[in-house]
Amino acid sequence: MKLIGYARTTINDAGTDTQTMTLSDYGCDKIFLDSFDQDENQYDLENVLAQLESGDTLVVCDLHRLGRSTRQLTDLTREFQDRGINLVSLAEKIDTREPMGEIYFRLMDGLANMECALIKERTLVGLNNARKKGKIGGRPKIDPKIVKKIRRLYYEKKETIQYISAKCGVSVGTCYKYINLPDEEVLKIVD
Repeated sequence: MKLIGYARTTINDAGTDTQTMTLSDYGCDKIFLDSFDQDENQYDLENVLAQLESGDTLVVCDLHRLGRSTRQLTDLTREFQDRGINLVSLAEKIDTREPMGEIYFRLMDGLANMECALIKERTLVGLNNARKKGKIGGRPKIDPKIVKKIRRLYYEKKETIQYISAKCGVSVGTCYKYINLPDEEVLKIVD
């Protein structure tokens, strides 16, 4: 059960000295440094997380040093909980080793669920608004004449697939899709 410190700078920071001193004063066994202008003597968060074991505690000075977005922070919190890793954020006075730590995990789980629900809601609202304007989501339907042309050019065996693609204004993948389509499916499209 180790106390592992993690200090990260951004382009706005002068350095990690203050964070390093704070983490040392807290009693961290080892401190990893991460920077926006990464060099070989520093660690990124993924490498730090790979070294943590169940029962270890990751200590940060501020939560914003740990996650670059709310989504990343909630994902990390879930990972910590699943792996049995504790988190201490000194500025926010969060310590998941304490009884109140379970509340932090629940709060972050709730935030993650709320964010997923909001993304879903925004997507559905956007799709609904687009439909009201006459726009339909998904790929545009291909003209049945193009399907016939693709199949005719291919089965006459006079042209390359690249030529057929360019001539019909579709991708090579689309050409193969309609070439390999069973005849009964083709009839549904061209009728």
